Amino acid sequence: MGSFGKPLLFLLFVMATCDPATSTNSNSTTQTLLLGERNGSVDYLLLHTVHVRIVNKLGHNLPLSVHCKSRDDDLQVHVINYDKSFGFHFRPNFWGTTLFFCHFSWSGGQGTYDIYKDRRDNDRCTFHCDWYATKEGLEGYTEESSFLGRPHKRDILFQWENP
Repeated sequence: MGSFGKPLLFLLFVMATCDPATSTNSNSTTQTLLLGERNGSVDYLLLHTVHVRIVNKLGHNLPLSVHCKSRDDDLQVHVINYDKSFGFHFRPNFWGTTLFFCHFSWSGGQGTYDIYKDRRDNDRCTFHCDWYATKEGLEGYTEESSFLGRPHKRDILFQWENP
C-alpha cells in the first residue's frame, strides 16, 4: 500500500466508527434528533445517513410515548401526539452492526422493538425508515425507490403487547 493509502484507510476507519451524538428538540410537528452529523459532509454509499421517522396514527387523543436507544446513544423519552412524528438520523457503522431499538407505550399496548437493525434494514430502507404506530401495531415500511422499481409498502408488523 502506498504512502497515501494508509492515511486514507485510517481516515475512513475513524469516520466509520466514530458516532458522536447531539440532539435538538423542536416545537414543530416533527421532532428531529441529529446523530453523527459532520459539518459539510457528503453522503457516500459507505458513509450514508439513515433517517428514521416514527408517526403516531393511533387516533385522536391517543398520545404515543417512545424511548429509543442504541449501544452508544439514549434518545430520551418523547411523547408523540396523533398525526405527529419523531425522527432521528445516523450513519450506520462500518461493521454492519448498527442497532436502534425503541420502547413504545400507549393506553392500548406497549412493546420494545428493533427500529433499525443493520442486517435487516440496510437494503429495505437504505436512507429512509418509516414506522407508523397504529392500533394494530407498529408498522415498518420499505423505502420507495423508483430506480429499483420498489414501492413504499408495509413489510413489518410488530403487534402490541397488552399494557
